[in-house]
Amino acid sequence: PPARLPDGALNPDLDASAIERTYAENGPGYCVVDDLLSPEALDAVRRFCLDSTMWYAFERRGGYLGAYMSDGFDAPLLRQIAHELPERLPGIFRHHTLRKLWAYKYDSRMSGIATHADFAAVNVNFWITPNEALVDPAGGGLRFYTAEAPLDWDFQKFNADNAAIDRFLAETPHEVIDVPYRANRAVVFNSNLFHKTGELTFRDGYENRRINITLLYGRRGN
Repeated sequence: PPARLPDGALNPDLDASAIERTYAENGPGYCVVDDLLSPEALDAVRRFCLDSTMWYAFERRGGYLGAYMSDGFDAPLLRQIAHELPERLPGIFRHHTLRKLWAYKYDSRMSGIATHADFAAVNVNFWITPNEALVDPAGGGLRFYTAEAPLDWDFQKFNADNAAIDRFLAETPHEVIDVPYRANRAVVFNSNLFHKTGELTFRDGYENRRINITLLYGRRGN
């Protein structure tokens, strides 16, 4: 497991004020952050995700493997990243603390995760596979909708009831935002926004598999 880095895990050149301002100005809350991690941190996390034997939770329909903190997806460097994000961006994370941390690794020819919302206040989703793995640089990232799941929906409904989600989106005015994949790019957004995996356009081969890391902070509705 990768150790903490004495000089920090996040890119020291991040413009925190601009990131926080963009998040606040984008309606229900979202922004894209490029070059999130320092080069040393990105390399260490990538090596951990390529070499470790924690990938065994098969998520069936979308063709992806999950690794969770309880399975071994846990390391001092990952906790350092989780701690530094709210420290550097207090205007987004406020009082919210880390609730979940996981990574997903995808089959290059399947669909990934269907439309859903999450049980938190703020999502951080960042990608670590090199850009050279992409077939189509316009795809492979994240699609989200500027429509929040109704707060009276329970977890099963806002996270997995595809028919109810589709009906809601058909009836609710919203924008569709497609964020193309880039290595070391993060999408930070209101967890209650519906979102899904972008079209998977990655080359075959183990090292080309799309890997995303997700951190959830706070509680839904707060």
